[in-house]
Amino acid sequence: MNTYFCEYSDIAAIWPHPVLLKHEQGDVFLMFTLKKAYIEAKWFGHITADDVVTAAKVYLELIRKHPNPKLLNDKTAVSGDWEEANDWLEYEWLPQAMKAGLKCFAHVYSHNLFSRLSARDLYLRIIPNIQMENFLSRRNAKQWLKNCNVDAKPNEPTVIF
Repeated sequence: MNTYFCEYSDIAAIWPHPVLLKHEQGDVFLMFTLKKAYIEAKWFGHITADDVVTAAKVYLELIRKHPNPKLLNDKTAVSGDWEEANDWLEYEWLPQAMKAGLKCFAHVYSHNLFSRLSARDLYLRIIPNIQMENFLSRRNAKQWLKNCNVDAKPNEPTVIF
């Protein structure tokens, strides 16, 4: 499934208003929202590695325009295996995101096994470079993000499954 998106600078121009990313068929697969203390990425439907890479590139443009050290990545409502994106996320996206100011990354697991395994693989790859935790609930993720110290050094791996 191909992903449709505007040029990233066009998307960044409307930020901090909510940003929607859509598939060619018109269904929304991601909404970025600027909250008081963090950026939220809320995912929907079936996603692919291409969707994840597209969203990560857009996120970089948003964080460069309005730096914010905290990201809530909520994949509760998705299905799909996106593990193919993890090499790119680890070696390309993460260094750029950290340079742009990302310090705390809270990820809410999908109920879908394949998506959950993709998230766990990413977590094991990028920890201890950044403070990241995986959560089963949005509430716990938001609480952790609220308490995440942006001046602290990244933590050692602990898997919350």
